[in-house]
Formats: sequence, structure tokens, C-alpha cells
Amino acid sequence: MLKNKNKAVLFIIALGLGFLLRVYFISFWTQINGDLLLYMDWGERFWELGARQFYFENKWYYAPPNYPPIISLLYASAYWLFERRYVLAQIHNAIKIIPAAFIIYFGEHGYEMLLKLPSILADLALSILVYKVVFNITKNSKKALCGFLLYLFNPITIFLSSVWGQTDSLIAVFSILSFILLINKKYWLSIPLLFISLYIKPNWSIFLPLYLYLLIVTRPKLNQLFAGGLISSILFIVTTYPFGGRDVLGFLIWLLKTRIIPTATVAQRVSVSAFNFQTIFFVIDKDLAYRPVFGIPANVIGWGLFLLIYVLTLNFLKKKKDLTTVFFAIFTIGFAGFLFLPNMLERYFFPTLVPLIILIFSKPKLLIWGLLINLAGLANLIWAFFRRKYGEINDLFINNNYLLIKIISLINFTSWFVIVKRTKFLKER
Repeated sequence: MLKNKNKAVLFIIALGLGFLLRVYFISFWTQINGDLLLYMDWGERFWELGARQFYFENKWYYAPPNYPPIISLLYASAYWLFERRYVLAQIHNAIKIIPAAFIIYFGEHGYEMLLKLPSILADLALSILVYKVVFNITKNSKKALCGFLLYLFNPITIFLSSVWGQTDSLIAVFSILSFILLINKKYWLSIPLLFISLYIKPNWSIFLPLYLYLLIVTRPKLNQLFAGGLISSILFIVTTYPFGGRDVLGFLIWLLKTRIIPTATVAQRVSVSAFNFQTIFFVIDKDLAYRPVFGIPANVIGWGLFLLIYVLTLNFLKKKKDLTTVFFAIFTIGFAGFLFLPNMLERYFFPTLVPLIILIFSKPKLLIWGLLINLAGLANLIWAFFRRKYGEINDLFINNNYLLIKIISLINFTSWFVIVKRTKFLKER
């Protein structure tokens, strides 16, 4: 009992430090963070325009909203809370609980904090999930603890949630829980959680065929499917009605056709800012997606390789469908999408980060290759975030005909290939 109590205290301390570390970086580089300024604009103008006009307004300082309704409601809620920051001073004057220093800080950076807080809390939840999954697979608390710490104090997760203010971890926590519950045949909850993830941002839509395959082969009961579908439908109507009125389905189709899909494909580059297989051979941000290679467009080759890997992975799942195999499939498919598909952003490798950490601590022979991907991903984020503000950082990566980018891209591809090959071999044994 004493040992378990001490472990709980250590976990709480680690989570507290992870939270405080992220809070510390909230105010860093806000003036060069174009995405955060965009989100701040959306959250504020939601109240100016009203929900019904929010998506249909065309005059925006940066760009019109192009994410699903749930994230727009989160941004609007952040601004609503920030506008009521005077309540903190009232509480301080009445009972002196809230420190004056925090009230001053919140007055300057409270809006950024509230925008980033959901992702910061999701980071803490994901670190706990990593611990629980690695422990369930290995029954080794030391390996599980290492995975927990690697995610919690990973520069990638800290940078994305507390500096850049992206929602990748928030999306991931719902999706990963959805897959875990799917394997445990809790379909009634798994389906709504996946819906929430996709309706925040559809980053995990790449895994829909995998999810549907697992859903079919695990043979769910009709009552569970009905319950999951009903809960998802209620969530869809409740979160969409403020924007689309009674025609929620028509609004969703309009949003997909005019905002979400065009935004995802507008660049038409082999790689927008991702260090992947394409950038070993092509120039990042410049070469077009349909540039021919031996008469075949590069994007056709990329899609062909990705679909081949997808089919092979689903075929591999026929042999076993346990938790390790599912996370292996998520990593294999997700990182293959990042490597081979056109129009990839630097953050699109993130859905594979949790599965990667789970794999490398479940199979220690994969550790070095997983850490290489982690370092490559961090380098990719640093270049993408700072390159426009700091020319010396950009020059480091693009000098000598983009040599460093090509080297890191090769490391990404090689590490993914080795992990996939070795994991498959270890499982077959």
C-alpha cells in the first residue's frame, strides 16, 4: 500500500511539473504564431457575428474559419471566459485566494492560455494513457513509466500544445481512447469518441478504413452500434445547430465542400512543410504534387504506395487484433500517410507519436529508431515554426540544395521502415 501511495504521489508531481512547464511556455513567441492569432480572431468574432453568421462571413483579418463546429465553440468559449477576467480580481479582493501576480499575468496572456489549455490537459491525459497501455502490454512498470515520461516531457508535445497552440493532442486523446474501447468492445462509447475527434479536426480521418475494418471483424452487437450512433447523432445536432439551424446536414456538406476539403488540398505540393519520403527527392514547398516521375505524377505514386501499405497492414491484422497490433497498425498507416501522401504538413506525423512511444517501450529493440523519428519530428516543427521569422534557422535547413531536410527525411523513412519490419517480425515470432 505504501509503495502504491508513493507511486501516486510521484505521478501527481510529474503531471504537475508537466503542466507548469507547458504554462511557462504559453506566452513565448505569440507574435510570430500565425495560427494562434487566427484562432484568437475566430474566438472573438464569434460573439460579434453570432453563430449563424460565423461560417458564412467572408471578411476576415486572416482567414475564414475552416474547422468543424466543436473547435469553433471551444475558441468562442475561451474568449467568453477571458472577457470575464474581472471576476478573478473580485475574488482576490473578497477572499485573497487568487494571487495578484496571476491576475496580472492572466490579463496579458489569459486568452492564449485558455485557447491552449484543452490541448495541455489532453497532453496530461495522453501521458497517462501511454503508461496504462505500455503496462497492460508488458506488465513492466519501469517501461510504462519511461513511456509516460517521454510523452509528458517530450519537446514535441510541449511545443505543439503550449507554444504553437495546436489541437493535435486534443484530437489524439479522443481517437486513441476510441480505438482502445473498440478493441475492448465498448462500441457505444468508442463511436462517439471518434466522432468528437473528427468533429474537432478531421486529422484522424486517415484511420477511418482501419476503424471500420476493426468494427466489422470484432462483430459488434446491434444495440451497441445503435447506442453509439445515437449518441454521435445527438452530439452532431447539438454542436451544429447553432451554426446551421435545422439544416444541420446541409450545413455540414457546405462546410466540407467550401472550407474543409479545399483548405486541405489548396497547396498542391508534394510536401507543404513535412520532412518525408517526397522531400528526399523533391523540393519542399516548391515542387508540385503532380510533377511527373517516369511519366507518372508524384502524387499518384505517393497514393499508390500508401494504399498498398494500408492493404498489407489490414491483411496483417487478420492474424491478431490485440492492443499491440492495433497500435502497430495505427503507426504503420499514419506514418505512411505522412511519408508518401502529397500536401503533408509537419504536424501530420503527430497521430503516430503515441503509438510510436507505446511500440518502442513494448519492444525495446525499436527504441533507437523511435527516438530518431522523435528528433526528426522536433527538427521539422522547429523549421516550420521559425523559418519565416529567423532566416538563419531556415538557411540551416535549406542550404546546399536542402541537404539537411533531405537527410532528416531519409532518417524518417528509414526509421519507419525498420520499425515496421522489426515489429512485424517480433509479432510473428
